[in-house]
Amino acid sequence: MSERTRRVDHLLREEISAIIGRELHDPRVGFVTITGVDVTPDLRHATAFVLPLGGVNTPVVVRALGRNRIELRRLVTDRIDLKYSPE
Repeated sequence: MSERTRRVDHLLREEISAIIGRELHDPRVGFVTITGVDVTPDLRHATAFVLPLGGVNTPVVVRALGRNRIELRRLVTDRIDLKYSPE
């Protein structure tokens, strides 16, 4: 893993966490911890690993985040200046 990929992983983890905590208004999501982000070497795809606090309703939270992925991607794109916004 390159240094750039590692920095983008860290930056995305912080931004996604902040967005979910402050700007994503979906009651199904609740409190979620972003445990990590893996970005492909070309920075076009990212996978975020989440852990709902309390560990309850994990499938519900994951589905809710999946339904809100377009909004999450838009908000991340607005905050981070990258050539490609990771999908």
